[in-house]
Amino acid sequence: MTATFRGINSHQRYSFLEAIDTTFEKGLAAKEVVCSITTGFRDIPALRTAPGLNPYHATVADIGYGFDAVRGTIKRLRQGESISLAMDMLVFDLDTLRISEKQLSPNFELAVKGAKPDTFYLIEQSRYLNNQIAGTIMEGIRLGQALLGPEWETIYARIQNIQAIPRL
Repeated sequence: MTATFRGINSHQRYSFLEAIDTTFEKGLAAKEVVCSITTGFRDIPALRTAPGLNPYHATVADIGYGFDAVRGTIKRLRQGESISLAMDMLVFDLDTLRISEKQLSPNFELAVKGAKPDTFYLIEQSRYLNNQIAGTIMEGIRLGQALLGPEWETIYARIQNIQAIPRL
């Protein structure tokens, strides 16, 4: 692994990257189920035209892309690829997931507002899975911060201007 992570030996670095990857692998499974349920919402007359359904589905897709981006960066690092901005990429991808996670619940609640009782089971399952997804994102960020230590804040300050694109 040629990316430099100050103060952490290669075994510790590998362990952190493995933990983030494993966390997002689990989150990706929950996201796939939520995506299937959300697609099914389009077949339910009470939810088909609900405001927020498309933004909610888009947020779930954003999270899936974010999981893929983080896992792809980790895979490249573990394979020893030299990436000059590897840490910046990791922080950027993790923070992008944080932004998407903030959109998940409000978009979901908007989409299911006024739903009929026959959809409550799917709604509760989705809400539970959304919480799992949010938890995996927060855990991935926590691990990323632990991996990078104080360097996290330095990198975050550099990428904030890029992340300033209004999404909320």
